[in-house]
Amino acid sequence: MLEEKPSVDITRARIVTQTHRERAGEPLVSVWGHVMYRLFSELPVDIAPGELIVGSPTVRPRAAQLFPEVQAGWLDAELDAIEVRGWDPLQMSAEDKREVREDILPYWKGRTIAERLFAQCPPETAPLIYLEPGVWPTRSTGIIDNYSLIQKGVGTVVPNYRKVLEEGVNGILRDIDGQLGLLDLAIPENVERRVFLRSARRALEGLLKLADRYAQRALELASAEPDEIRRKELLRIHRTCNRVPANSPRDFYEAVQSFWFTHVAIRIEESGHSLSPGRFDQYMFPFLADSDSREQVLELIECLFIKFSELMLFVNVDTSKFYTGVPQWQNLNVGGRGPSGGDATNELSFLCLDAMIDLRIVQPDISVRVHADTPEDFLLRACELARLGTGHPKFYNEDLIAYSMACKGLSLAESRDFAIMGCVEPRVQAKEGIHLTGGFINLPAALELALNDGIWRRTGRRIGVPTGDARGFTTFDEVKRAFETQLAYLVRHMFVVNAIAETAYSQLLCSPFLSALTEGCIETGRPLQRGGATYNFGPAVNEIGIADTGDSLAAIKKLVFDEKRLTMGQLLDALACDFDGYDEIRDWLAHDAPKFGNDDDHVDFLTRDAVQFGNLEVMKYRNIFGGQAQSGIIAVTSGIPFGSVVGALPSGRKSGQPLADNSSPSAGSDRLGPTAIARSVGKLDTAALRNGTLLNLRLSPQSTSGADGLHKLASLVRGMCDVGCWHAQFNVVDTCTLRDAQEKPEEHRDLLVRVAGYSAYFTQLHRDVQEDIIRRTEHGL
Repeated sequence: MLEEKPSVDITRARIVTQTHRERAGEPLVSVWGHVMYRLFSELPVDIAPGELIVGSPTVRPRAAQLFPEVQAGWLDAELDAIEVRGWDPLQMSAEDKREVREDILPYWKGRTIAERLFAQCPPETAPLIYLEPGVWPTRSTGIIDNYSLIQKGVGTVVPNYRKVLEEGVNGILRDIDGQLGLLDLAIPENVERRVFLRSARRALEGLLKLADRYAQRALELASAEPDEIRRKELLRIHRTCNRVPANSPRDFYEAVQSFWFTHVAIRIEESGHSLSPGRFDQYMFPFLADSDSREQVLELIECLFIKFSELMLFVNVDTSKFYTGVPQWQNLNVGGRGPSGGDATNELSFLCLDAMIDLRIVQPDISVRVHADTPEDFLLRACELARLGTGHPKFYNEDLIAYSMACKGLSLAESRDFAIMGCVEPRVQAKEGIHLTGGFINLPAALELALNDGIWRRTGRRIGVPTGDARGFTTFDEVKRAFETQLAYLVRHMFVVNAIAETAYSQLLCSPFLSALTEGCIETGRPLQRGGATYNFGPAVNEIGIADTGDSLAAIKKLVFDEKRLTMGQLLDALACDFDGYDEIRDWLAHDAPKFGNDDDHVDFLTRDAVQFGNLEVMKYRNIFGGQAQSGIIAVTSGIPFGSVVGALPSGRKSGQPLADNSSPSAGSDRLGPTAIARSVGKLDTAALRNGTLLNLRLSPQSTSGADGLHKLASLVRGMCDVGCWHAQFNVVDTCTLRDAQEKPEEHRDLLVRVAGYSAYFTQLHRDVQEDIIRRTEHGL
């Protein structure tokens, strides 16, 4: 798997396009049921030597499927450079490119969400999202962005794996038949319900066909296998695939295979990221028997983890800049509390940690849920994994997140049984629908617009609202009001974009398979794209550059209005010249003003106010199903492209430099260590940010070594939860190792690092991202 170069497989695109052509004129919901059946029936299947868990969207490991229904708008322009692009290159044959360009893309032209948004985007909104309004293919401004989200299909969901495990696909088919039998077709809305239910049935029947094909392939291989041990393994695969996922598993082996078939099926249907396993140790534990040997169970989990790591996504270059390293965000949760409030850690929780300690691979994302009753031996085992330097696991504040979930109006049991999805985002397991859109908002850009009467320095055009000449501001409150006015304006236009894109999603796509697993869809007879899920929160909008914004506001307040060391005119002149000739002013701004991340109330509360103002603005809006929007601080790697479009800032940051990473302090400004950072982040009132907040920290390997270092790390994790941090994750790697990996990549192919809410191989990252990771302060404990 490590040696396999990422590539593109067009088989899915060919089948999807053929089916849509052949069934033109049928209801879209019905067509997608037939699409799924054909995909499950016709995609090539094979079993690799030594595999115990079988199933893949593609025969070749780390091959990305094509999803023309969402990718066609931009794909043609990027096909020729796919192997040599600087951001996440993939291999693709000339013959496949020809077929895609001549046969597949022409059918989908004008039928994607991105093209629909481009055609319908109002003239006052277009300059905020498109760098060149009216030019297709588009480029993001980096001011507001959901470009990276609408280039993909459905994602950001925790599917109902438990339903397949407990009922089997045959049980779900019986549920569908029961609902079909209740429909009175004299009631008009039941006609559409019938179409959806029959489509969902067809998709589920396709999965049974896929499992049968793997069963037959295992039998074929067994008949020609000379090694007796491998022959027995293949025969067991044959028997297992004959039983699951059609029926409920009888043992842990069958449960793992049933889970994986379900996960693969969703990956074949959906092109989105963050299709997450959720609370794996909870719904899989009942299938673990006392007679199972620990070694056999661990081997199965490790085989499963390798399968996770074989999966690949294909995104365009602009999106790769936001999510560098082709992350999957297959977030596997361990530990935490149960619905009744007690500790839920079990034997499987430990085994999942041990599997990643053994393998040290990119997927799945291991997430450890920490609370006051978390067993110390479990937390220490998680910290053993953390200090290996892979970026695994991520640590979460269980009780704070459950409190945040309860504020949405969920029951206490549902709130405690949340599942972390994607980077740090909580979801209602099995009941919550897809977030059709969402996006990123550049907070420092809002401040730049506030200081320039709505004019963007990069283009000289007014893209914000007129808020007055900042040279005439006589109080800090005027600066703050201008910033808030610009930010509210950006948020509003983000939701103009979201409304158009959500409507396009509901009209252009359907997910009959995933819908069939989601509570509410079968009962209401509506797919996810029509709001069929029990809960439909979102979309989620993430605030980017919070530390840069807080540092800048604090610098203005202290140096211009409190100390009167410089005037607004002098500050604006220095910013306009990118500090060229203004070294003394830049030195004041960079070194004499307080900086977020040092437990300084003056800057921490200004940062909180900016973040929470944006949060309240976001929560004013609702999606097309009536669900409330939510915000968070999850930049992924967008701080790099977002920083490239923002000029010099009052924090002392120069034009074009990357913005601060997620909720971390600006690079180099965190001078008092990780505990001070945690206290600053805790003051943001993270529970109010319902999409979550992400905190990256880099620790020196020496500080975590030995028993003393391990216990210090565990104490730091508990302390971060105590002061109100939502999440924390660690890169335990020194700068010398990272620099050596840049110079000798062939010697560090397996060096994993934590980028944002995901780990990636350091040597496969774009140089800009490598430098961003190296810039993070290396702390001791």
